[in-house]
Parts: sequence; C-alpha cells; structure tokens
Amino acid sequence: MKNLILLALIVAVCGYFGSKFYLHYRVSSGLDNALVMAAPFAQIQYHGVSSSINGEISVDGITVRMNDFGDPLYIDKLRLITPGYFFLLNMANLGQSGQDFEIPDSFGFAVDGVRASTSSDFVRKIFEQGGEREAAADAETVAAVCTGKYGFAPQTLQQLGYQDLEVSVSMAYRQDEHNLFLDVAADIVDMYRVNMTVKLADRLTQETLMRGNYRPRMSEARLEYLDLSLNERTASLCAQQGLSASEILTAQVDAFAASGLENGLEFDDYVIEPYKEFLSGKSTFVLTAKPSEPISLSQIGLYKPSDVPALLNLEGEVQ
Repeated sequence: MKNLILLALIVAVCGYFGSKFYLHYRVSSGLDNALVMAAPFAQIQYHGVSSSINGEISVDGITVRMNDFGDPLYIDKLRLITPGYFFLLNMANLGQSGQDFEIPDSFGFAVDGVRASTSSDFVRKIFEQGGEREAAADAETVAAVCTGKYGFAPQTLQQLGYQDLEVSVSMAYRQDEHNLFLDVAADIVDMYRVNMTVKLADRLTQETLMRGNYRPRMSEARLEYLDLSLNERTASLCAQQGLSASEILTAQVDAFAASGLENGLEFDDYVIEPYKEFLSGKSTFVLTAKPSEPISLSQIGLYKPSDVPALLNLEGEVQ
C-alpha cells in the first residue's frame, strides 16, 4: 500500500513538472516568434518564464530597447492571472485542439516594476503626448506646472525628488452568478497608489461575447487613492516657486478638477470639499459612485459633465 502511494506521488510530481516544462516551452516559443516580429521596432530580451500552481504565468526580467530611444525600459515581470493551473494548460493547447475558448469567472493581467529614469526618452515622450497641455492657456503657469495639471514634465519630476519612476499596473475581472466586477490597480513608488473596483450588473457570457452585444451597466464603483508623498512634494515645490498656502490649495484643487473634466466629470461640492480635506494632510481619498439604478457605460458620455456627478450619485470621502 505504501509503495502504491509513493508511486502515485512520484507520478503526480513528474506530471506536474512535466506539464510546467511543456507550458513554459509553449509560452517561450510563442514569445520568441513575437519578438522576431517586433524586432524592426524594438529589441526585447527576457530572463525566463515562470508559473505557479494557482494559475499565474509570468515573463520575467524584461529589457526593452526601442528604436530612436536612447534609454532602455526595464520590466520586472508581465503576469497573466487565470483561475487555475489546469486553465493555463488548456490555454496552451487552445490553438492546437481547435476547441472554443470558454470565458472563465476570473481573469487578469499585470505589469510589475516598470522602471525608467525621469530623464529618459520614454518619460519625455509620454509627457509630450499631452494634447490638452498644448491647447491650454495656463499650461506654462507656475500653478499648472508644479501641480502637474497637464502632466509632470521630466524636469518637474526631478524637482519633486523623483530621479526614477517605478510603476506597477494590474487589470482583472471576476464575476459571480449575477454581476461582473472590474478591478484596476496602479502603483508608482513613493508617489501614489490607486485601487478601483467597478461593479457591473451583467455577467459576460459566451453568447454575448460571440454576438458582440454586451452592454455593461454600472451599478457601483469605488476608487481609493492613497498618497505616498506626492501631495507633500507638490506643495513644497509650489511654495519654492513663490505660491502662498492658499494659492497652493487652489492650484491642487484646480488640477484635480481638470482631471475630472478630462474624463467627462465636473466635480461638485460633494467631491471637492472632501478632497480639500484630503489635501490638508490625510493619506487616503475615496470616491464612490452609487447610481439609483444601473446605468449603461456608453450612455454616460451623452450627459453634460456637470450632470454626471448627480447621475452617478458621486461622493468623496477622506480616510
């Protein structure tokens, strides 16, 4: 009996590591083919592929050297988050088996540890993409520059004390019998951390995906913003540039309001007043939306920005 148990364990272990080897081989082969196709635009190297029994697989130690960019971009890992290890194996065989892809109840993607110098071509290029800044009359004012109203210029980031940026981002969904939840997280080391969850009143099914008629309706949303030092650094820089305490507060609120307008929202006092309290030294600002009934995401853009906060029952809170 003991020999049978031992034999079963040996077979299970061999099967697990054999499947890992096969999975890593499949992923590495696909990656190598993709890197060959990307070669005219960027040179990409990676250290290896790893996976776990809980259904995650990652590409580790990535270095990207883009054409016409003088500095490399480093990424600790790219992660695919699936419901389980067997789901990973099924994905690896999907192209060969010809079977349809079944929508899992959870799925996600994460980029961990994207690192770049604030003086790099990559950061400069991102800043230069800001079309709103070019059209804004106040883009070059002290208040707009030191608060990053239209994005932080590389020079401003350095004045704030950031010589390098390290960013991590994740996006995932999960669903129960009736609802689908979207989870988004972003973290910039020593700057801020954001976690957002959006609850949709409709599941994503194989049928709606095939028909292309999925119309998500939001029933709730919650965004949590944790300040890791950016507010203090911003206030300090603005003060060094000659702004008074009241002018700094006005500039920070104005930058926040501008971010809302950029996304089709004109914040009212239920949001602005808690945000002012947050700027007084609190670490966490929470924004919640609880519309009276689920609303189609495609319809929100049809409303005037000033009407959207009431439509979504939007409120701010300080923690």
